Amino acid sequence: MRTAVRKPASRAPRATRAPAGTGRVKLRLTVNGRAASVSVPPMKRLLDVLRQDLSLTGSKEGCGEGECGACSVLLDGVLVNSCLVPAVQCDGRRVTTVEGLGHGAALGVLQRAFVEFGGAQCGICTPGMLVAAHALIAANPGRVPRDAEVRDALAGNLCRCTGYQKIVDAVRAAAREQGARPSKPRAGARAAPEREAAPGRKSTRGRKTAAARARGRKSAAERTRGRKTPADRAREGSR
Repeated sequence: MRTAVRKPASRAPRATRAPAGTGRVKLRLTVNGRAASVSVPPMKRLLDVLRQDLSLTGSKEGCGEGECGACSVLLDGVLVNSCLVPAVQCDGRRVTTVEGLGHGAALGVLQRAFVEFGGAQCGICTPGMLVAAHALIAANPGRVPRDAEVRDALAGNLCRCTGYQKIVDAVRAAAREQGARPSKPRAGARAAPEREAAPGRKSTRGRKTAAARARGRKSAAERTRGRKTPADRAREGSR
């Protein structure tokens, strides 16, 4: 899968300065539906604010460069890499982390699907995968995204454990459980394959089975039965 870097949209900071000499700003933001207030250095990363100041450790740091997607959160409903977002840009804004996808101690539909389909293994990438998948389902209400759509939406989230297919299956199952209808291919578009061939193996699509080849040979023999070959016609001409 290709990687994609999500960069937050620029926005003028509205934070208020803390007392002189502290080098901090006071931020007021809404995190998972609850008001929060922190006093932090203006360029402190949103990821660190969530983990260190707000004790929301669900978001993980994988690369710290916006490449792996493990720290993905929603900022005003837009998917961003929190390791790239300065805290000062979050004043007065809404942040949704993986902790906000459940219902208290109960898992949400998407989280349960990841457990049931084996989409969560080591757990480092899982929070970002869940947030990105949540954004995809929320942006496509009433329908189940195709495999190709799920893979495209999760292109910025890297996983080294599952091989992705279990994650794709979990996302589609969650969308289906929420009452969505399967997507239909666009007119003129080629349907994406449900599963990719394993590395090193060629696709078997379009190949004939041994039985089909045998039937083909038998049919050919029946069609040519009784026909004269060029050699037969040559012998008759020499008589």
